[in-house]
Amino acid sequence: MKMKKFFLIFALLTVVCFVRAQIGSSWCCLEFDGGPAFSDNLVEALKAPKTILTLDLSLQTPKLTKIPEQVALLVNLKCLDVSFNRVSEFPENFKTLKNLACLNLSGNMYLQKLPAFLNEMPNLKEVRMEGLKWSIAKQKSTEAEFPNIRFFW
Repeated sequence: MKMKKFFLIFALLTVVCFVRAQIGSSWCCLEFDGGPAFSDNLVEALKAPKTILTLDLSLQTPKLTKIPEQVALLVNLKCLDVSFNRVSEFPENFKTLKNLACLNLSGNMYLQKLPAFLNEMPNLKEVRMEGLKWSIAKQKSTEAEFPNIRFFW
């Protein structure tokens, strides 16, 4: 009888973990990651700027302190990952990325606020900001400031 309870509890926990993983993994860049329109090198991406849909600049050495202005040349970019750098500012031309749908800013501890022009980006739907030590009040005010964006804290 104890073994049946153990397996039942184990099975339920497995299902709960799977469901939570599926809900939490709605990171929209996953569908493009690693495909022919993917790049993890900005210099290489700029050789064919109209073909790049996903750019992964996470964990750069040296750490990025701002998003490079050249990223705005990638006119069809849908997903940008600059996680785990030291990004604290965005270039003004960033708002020209009208196709950008997903932005990962997780782990950028120096980031204090988001630029208002993100509201001018019609396709931006998801922003990951996991690991930032923003208060609940700051998170809520950010969500209110950008009502069309889904945030992942």
